[in-house]
Amino acid sequence: MPDIRLPAEAKFKTELEALAAHDDKPRPPGWALSPRAVETYILGAAKPVGGVTITPKYVGDKGLIQVCIATLASDRALMLVGEPGTAKSWLSEHLAAAVSGTSALIVQGTAGTSEDHLKYSWNYALLLAQGPT
Repeated sequence: MPDIRLPAEAKFKTELEALAAHDDKPRPPGWALSPRAVETYILGAAKPVGGVTITPKYVGDKGLIQVCIATLASDRALMLVGEPGTAKSWLSEHLAAAVSGTSALIVQGTAGTSEDHLKYSWNYALLLAQGPT
């Protein structure tokens, strides 16, 4: 039986726990980490946090990561769009793990999935989660 890759929250559990234990910044409601700690988790830390090395999960534009985190901290969804192989799924998995504690809360599409379909699915899931009004 082939090995299955662990989800981000399991593979990097020690890092996430160390960041949470040493995170003294304000957290948006429902967030496992503060936006600053999410940034540190994604981009890595120069010094260990609580004796734990925080490895970079994404090597690229720091400003892009900050915009992603700021968008998630607002009342809007984040949609990553781009060429195949540019780490969109990888980044979304790690953002979800750091923000909510689980990477199971991402919606993925393919080249055949329209933007409208993704938006409808997201809005419908939100309505279901909130219940009848």
